[in-house]
Amino acid sequence: MPQPPYIVALRSVALLRASECVDQDQVLELAKKIQTEGQWTQPIPIDGHSGLVMDGNHRLRVAHLLGLRRLPCIPLSYEDPRVQVRCWKTGQDFERQRLSELARRELLLPFKTTRHSFSPCLPQSEIPLELLC
Repeated sequence: MPQPPYIVALRSVALLRASECVDQDQVLELAKKIQTEGQWTQPIPIDGHSGLVMDGNHRLRVAHLLGLRRLPCIPLSYEDPRVQVRCWKTGQDFERQRLSELARRELLLPFKTTRHSFSPCLPQSEIPLELLC
């Protein structure tokens, strides 16, 4: 049975919630790359109900750094069969209920705790940064 297509929607940065700590050096490198390109090329997959970032915490931090007000996001659910979550270190399935609890309590996981994968792969975008301010 074919999977439904991913939907890319602009969401307010203020409504998005980080899920993990980030490496600030990586944030700065990514910010330079995005500024040089002048466009946002990777929509951020989020939990559609809570706004929790599934994958893209560094990009969310870049958006704050660049003063962006909106971001292209792909709203999903942790119940969606296209979403897989594993522990970064062990490769074992990650307890999805724990992610819901973190979102509710607004807590951050340590850097590189979870690894999300999406099948099929997520789409790309080419949105000029000035449209996201």
